[in-house]
Formats: sequence, C-alpha cells, structure tokens
Amino acid sequence: MHTADSPGQAGLTARLPGVVLFGFAVVYGIAGTQIEYAFSSDPLGPRSFPVILSLLLAVLAVWYALRPGNAEPWPRGRLLARLVGLLVLSALSATLYVPLGFPLATLMMCAGTAILFDATPRQAIACGVGNAALWYGVFVHLLGVPLPVGTLFGG
Repeated sequence: MHTADSPGQAGLTARLPGVVLFGFAVVYGIAGTQIEYAFSSDPLGPRSFPVILSLLLAVLAVWYALRPGNAEPWPRGRLLARLVGLLVLSALSATLYVPLGFPLATLMMCAGTAILFDATPRQAIACGVGNAALWYGVFVHLLGVPLPVGTLFGG
C-alpha cells in the first residue's frame, strides 16, 4: 500500500516546495516594495523588477503546489542529520561572517561541511584553509572585492 509520501505520489513531500517558494515570493515582493528611490530617476523605478519577479515566482509556486508531480520520500537517519547539520552550519557561518571575517567564516563552513561528509579532521582543516585562501585571493586580489577580515581582529 502506498502512502501519500511514497515515491511517485504527490503528497505533502511534493507540495511543500511550492508552499515554501510562495512564502519566499511574498517576502521578496514585500521587500521589493520597500525600495526607496527618486521618482524622477526612472519611470518604473527599481521596485518594478523585484515585484515582477515575486509575482512570477508566486504564480509558479502555486502552480507547483497544485500540480507537483512525483517526489522522493523525506530523508531519514544519517542523511537527515547531515542535512540539518548543514543548515545549522550555514546559519552559524552567516551569523559569524562579520565578527570572524570572510577567511575564518569560510574556513568554518568548509571544514564543517567536510566533517559532516566523513572527512578526517586533518582533511577538513586542509579543505577549509584551502578554500578560504583561494576564495579570499580571488575576490580581493583578482576581482577587487573588499571582504571583511573580522571585527574581532580590528577589521
């Protein structure tokens, strides 16, 4: 017997992404309407692009929620723990981006992700250091994008 969330069935698992995307569309549309600009700058103004995108996303999200197609079942066990760990690690890295700076926040994110996917501590630290150095060099030295070094370090 198949349940609504079995593979091949259009249950909550298949419809949830449409509902979440609709929520994103609403938040993005509200944020777009808050953009302030000088009326004389452009007939449409900078609000039009995010508002139009949010409306398009809302329409597509409703369509997806009503006609979702097939979906795989929710992850369980170790895979679910890894996914939750990755979400927590991403939120922590984003929260610590300004105080720790780009290099340390990137090192933490990359090393933590490597550990979540069974790297040894030595491999994880090497991955984190390598990625942090590579991307800091690319953004700061090649592209000229200033990145924070962290308020904890006087930056």
